[in-house]
Amino acid sequence: MSNPSKRSNMRNSLLAAIQRKVPSAPPPPAEPEPKPPAPEANAEPRRKEPRPVTAADKPKRRKGKQVQFWFHEEDGRLVRELAAWLAGQGLRPTDSLVIRAALRTAQTGTGLLQAYRRAAELDGRLKRHKLK
Repeated sequence: MSNPSKRSNMRNSLLAAIQRKVPSAPPPPAEPEPKPPAPEANAEPRRKEPRPVTAADKPKRRKGKQVQFWFHEEDGRLVRELAAWLAGQGLRPTDSLVIRAALRTAQTGTGLLQAYRRAAELDGRLKRHKLK
């Protein structure tokens, strides 16, 4: 644990930071914006051409829907292990992307059936039925 003098110094510095007053006037802008050149006397006024609408201009819609999963510790450990491996490949994975990638690589077969049965044994929400 830290000694009392360190804690009191930290507390005093935090109190000083909280009690600082915000300046009333904002700082002046760094550089004024350049003025556009004056139009020539005989030149036609320039009209802005409409810009074509691109995919970036359209409002983005969310694809998919929000879901919630309940993980046991071992499930979270597996997600972190997969995320660490992906991070070693130079990626910055999120839990959601790790789970989606794992789902897309899963295949039907005895491995999936065995994993399902192990997960069902640990799931406290389901009634216990005999698995054949």
